[in-house]
Amino acid sequence: MKKVTRILCLILALVLVFAVTACKSAKDDPAVTGGATTKGNSSAATVAPTPSVPADISFMMAGDNTPGADNIVLKELSKRMNMNISVIYVPTKDLSTKLSTMVASSTLPDIFPVDGNNSFEYKEAGLFAEVGDLLKEHAPNIMSNLGESLGKAPINEDGTYLVLNAKLPYARQINLRTDWLKNLGLEMPTDLDSLYNVFYAFTYNDPDKDGKKDTFGLCANSDPLSFATIFGAFGIPAQSTASSTVTARNIQLEDGTITTWAKHPKFLDAIEYIRKLNSKGLFEPDWATIPTMDMFGKLWNGVAGALEWECVGPTNNWMPARYTEKPVPTFDFPTIKGPDGTYGVPASYFSSLEGYVFNAKCKDLVSAVKFADYCMSVEGNELLYLGIKGTMFNWTDEANGKYELLGEYKDSATHRASGGFVYWSFFAPTVNTETRTFNKQTQEGVVKARAMGLPEATIRTPLKTRLQYGADMDKIIKEMYAQLIVTKDDVKTVYAGFIKDWEKAGGTEWEKEATEIYKKENAK
Repeated sequence: MKKVTRILCLILALVLVFAVTACKSAKDDPAVTGGATTKGNSSAATVAPTPSVPADISFMMAGDNTPGADNIVLKELSKRMNMNISVIYVPTKDLSTKLSTMVASSTLPDIFPVDGNNSFEYKEAGLFAEVGDLLKEHAPNIMSNLGESLGKAPINEDGTYLVLNAKLPYARQINLRTDWLKNLGLEMPTDLDSLYNVFYAFTYNDPDKDGKKDTFGLCANSDPLSFATIFGAFGIPAQSTASSTVTARNIQLEDGTITTWAKHPKFLDAIEYIRKLNSKGLFEPDWATIPTMDMFGKLWNGVAGALEWECVGPTNNWMPARYTEKPVPTFDFPTIKGPDGTYGVPASYFSSLEGYVFNAKCKDLVSAVKFADYCMSVEGNELLYLGIKGTMFNWTDEANGKYELLGEYKDSATHRASGGFVYWSFFAPTVNTETRTFNKQTQEGVVKARAMGLPEATIRTPLKTRLQYGADMDKIIKEMYAQLIVTKDDVKTVYAGFIKDWEKAGGTEWEKEATEIYKKENAK
């Protein structure tokens, strides 16, 4: 009898052990818990899933760095998520072409960006997964950053397909070397005339005092945003001509017509000023063909005295490692007024058309959503921005956003090649690592640039004519802009010819639809 009792006790003990183990497994199983913590808000970090076979998750993004294909940040990301994470990283200018090619060949990654150009067409073709319920269940960081904003995207009217960018874009502004101003005895420019004089002195008066004629005034490339402040001095919100952008800078004419920024009444006035700078060799001589990173290099290496860019680069992210001069250059951000006292830069605002979508053919949507959500966490964004803590960086004063890069990663090129700073904008939270680490001057510069946003006619609804004619219209404007800067022919005649071509290519129809939609969206 005692023997039977002992056996029963043993059986009961084993049952209890299995029950406790089962409860613990259920508690820790991402399939049961949703794989995420829900404490706090955007600082919540997604708990890495633990499938028996790690999911293969691929994503696509654009940038102008050159990360190693198998860098340590990607490896660490895969380790933390217990997934095999791979990326298709393309130059910004090639994004639209690359995406179109992958759509045609049915080789889209699990997560990829869309910008509104073809997003509705792609949606109708069944390329996007509807992820509303999955986001609510598995993506606390995405929901806390975006929440109701997801429903405001036109493409999400019948479900959640597009996850909007939660990071507010930075505005352009002139970053101008104040150490060169001091060397030359010049004041900060305040208008177009004094800006010309500064660029001239930077080019011909030996601002670095090395006895050589080896400098020029302004970094520039083929994008009109290289001269955003100059266009702004004429009240024009310049639009990028990069193929990957659809951030439209529409304007309203006196008769109420909504049209392209390039038909602003003072467009040619701005062009004439830029032509004057070019004729005197005051900006990048290879502006028409120079790659973005090579353009930056002219600033880093002490060749150029100014750059029209988000100040977070010149005064924060590149400081001091990217600069070859000792001491490193110093900058400030001039406000340049035009003949009528007008000034400003293209406004910075959230887009309801741009963000990331999930491939409808993704084999593991739950894992893809969890991965995206981790990237939007404080922990995930920190990894994508600074790299691996203890290996690539350490915080020196985390509360005030101060850190130090370690060892070989003190070199910015090595840091980026290893994955640091390269992927951080992918599902970045609104309050992200970059904003946490700005120095005081950069923080002030960001505020100043955003406060200088020029008025424009923003349209939230995707336009059918844009989908139909947009590529051809953009190509004409891009060619027109480049031609106007260098043409030996009459500028007004060349301009009129391009505008006529633009109108024939769909511009007139687009203007009509844009004007009607704008009136509806702004009806009282």
